Amino acid sequence: MNADKVLPEHFHFCHRRMVEFADTDLAGLMHFSNFFRFVECAEHAFFRSLGFRVHTSEGAAHQGWPRLEVSCKYLRPARFEQTLEICLRLEEIRTSSVRYGFWIFAADEPDRSPLATGSCSIIHVALDTKVHQIRKAPIPADLRRALESAVASPRTRSHRFATKSSTSSSCHSERSEEST
Repeated sequence: MNADKVLPEHFHFCHRRMVEFADTDLAGLMHFSNFFRFVECAEHAFFRSLGFRVHTSEGAAHQGWPRLEVSCKYLRPARFEQTLEICLRLEEIRTSSVRYGFWIFAADEPDRSPLATGSCSIIHVALDTKVHQIRKAPIPADLRRALESAVASPRTRSHRFATKSSTSSSCHSERSEEST
């Protein structure tokens, strides 16, 4: 994916998160590596919005989604206490992998000029913890249907917040809901 590509008409999922002090450097700017943490947080929220989790386990059998490839073009800094909106757009669903683009915006800026853009390719894997073996695995059929349904829908799934004070920094404590 070219990080300079045109802003899509709609996204498949958007998630908001505030930049906390621990996310920044001494100048109050978000450290570049934390952009990826925020994108991963949005990815997890997207899966939850579909009724799935990115990591599952049953006894010794675990399933997850490690990264195959990531890229990010940083366009403007994110700052301490700024609420960011991280938007995802699925670009390819294959047998065992998914590629999505991401756009990060300042939530309070109406012009929708991104702070960063990029892409992430993830692969579905099965891990047997008894023998410590990891192997790629086909995306489960029910998850594939949910992903394909999200692609086909013109509506953006999102997590909405009523006020700035309700914006959580936690990747795991937020609920996602479908916007109207």
